[in-house]
Amino acid sequence: MSTASRIKDNRRSLSSRAKSLLGAGLGTALLLGGVTLVGVLPASAAASTLTFSPEPQGTVVAGATLTSFSVNITAGGSPTDTIVISSSCTFSGGSTLTEAATAGTAAFTNVAINTGTSCTLTATDTSAGDSGTINSTAITVTPTAATKLAFTTAPPATASDNVALTLFKVSTEDQYGNTVTTGTGSADTIAITSSCTLGGVTSVAEAAGVASFSALTINQVGNCPLIATDTTAGDTGFTPATSSAVAVSGGVPAKLAYTVAPPASVLTTGTVITTFKVGVEDAAGNVDTTGAGSTDSITLSSTCLAAPVAAVAVAGLATYSTVEFATTGACVLTATDTSRVIATATASVQVGQPQTALVVTSTSGYLDSPIILATSGGSGTGAVTFTVTNGTATGCVIIAGALSATAGGTCIVTATKAASAPYATASSAATTVTISSAPKALHVAGVITLGKTAHVTISGFNFSGRPRAISNVAGFKATVTRDTGKSLSLTITVTGSSKPGVKVLSLIFSNGKRASVKYSLH
Repeated sequence: MSTASRIKDNRRSLSSRAKSLLGAGLGTALLLGGVTLVGVLPASAAASTLTFSPEPQGTVVAGATLTSFSVNITAGGSPTDTIVISSSCTFSGGSTLTEAATAGTAAFTNVAINTGTSCTLTATDTSAGDSGTINSTAITVTPTAATKLAFTTAPPATASDNVALTLFKVSTEDQYGNTVTTGTGSADTIAITSSCTLGGVTSVAEAAGVASFSALTINQVGNCPLIATDTTAGDTGFTPATSSAVAVSGGVPAKLAYTVAPPASVLTTGTVITTFKVGVEDAAGNVDTTGAGSTDSITLSSTCLAAPVAAVAVAGLATYSTVEFATTGACVLTATDTSRVIATATASVQVGQPQTALVVTSTSGYLDSPIILATSGGSGTGAVTFTVTNGTATGCVIIAGALSATAGGTCIVTATKAASAPYATASSAATTVTISSAPKALHVAGVITLGKTAHVTISGFNFSGRPRAISNVAGFKATVTRDTGKSLSLTITVTGSSKPGVKVLSLIFSNGKRASVKYSLH
């Protein structure tokens, strides 16, 4: 065989071997100067095989550290690979979840599960090229003692007035957020309250630590957070839970209402009156601020108006500030929604002339007898009525026009004279009425001797002015020389033929009140 033929055969043989090596993934081929060179590369390492030895304990209390366990690298990988523990449950913040293996074993001594029920631990070899995994057997996590409530299924973000909310749930939990399904707090009664008005079923008994609410309503438009509280005796110390606010919208427009009433009376025809408002409301009395009736047209009508008055509602409220009255007398204002057919609203206004000033003339009295209240001024034939509030006195009350109190001091009285054509209603200024205890004499200091002039002092309280003094003996004469309110100074002579003994001295005050005291005549 010629030399050229031998070279050609050698090239075919090398090329065949290179293809064989490359096909097996064992090397690379490089053609240099017509010669194929083959370099053999090491094979990739196999993924590590892991085992738990021993398995993590089967039951643990939430927050408690698991008994030590290990993860072994039984094949593949490196004996110093890094092993990481993960789980669908939540570990405590101080848990050690990453360990480097020593001689193929990674030991875990500080792993604690805070939340979960049935937890599986997953061990993963995170070293490059060695990503093996293994799952542990299930670990049952039991909660600690109940401490708080939580909305485990939140109330809906939005709702309609007076319509039952979609299902939400409140659970009794331990400090880590695990539901306490047995024992203390697991069968308690949970009540829902709110700054808004609630209806329907607001209290529910728990089952396995969970209270389910499906028939609670919010009967008020607005943003309404819900507060869950444990009302079972002995367990009321659990921390309540507060939900995010539920945005409650109004129901279907059903009626009109005077949300700010017109005044009870106006003085004359053509008067510009104080601003008042009419609202478009649903059946529960909520103003329709954003719904179908929020921009309705509302018209006021009455036989005493010069003409109907219309206003367009803004956020469900129609505002009126100028109403022209054409006639005097009792005027009924009827508000009608001209945009839809719903219930109307009415309000009464007395249209008339001003009365003369009304004045309460009864300004003082005594605890032992009711004060018959009287007034002066006013116009027309309208009835006079009185209202009262406590000043410094207590128990101020008016019954059938008579004022009384349970303790002395001041009562504040206002009189109102009803409208009568052609006069509007009139009220007096708030008037202070002073109520005092009746005068009382307690003791006579000094000696009263028949036929002699005596200077004595009578002690007591609520004396008023210098009263007239009399006695049940002949020849008794007395003059009051001084009055301090709590004592009286008297000069007394007795010239008659009365016998010595205990006698009665009576004081008669200018306001008609009397007080009596006993004394000894010598």
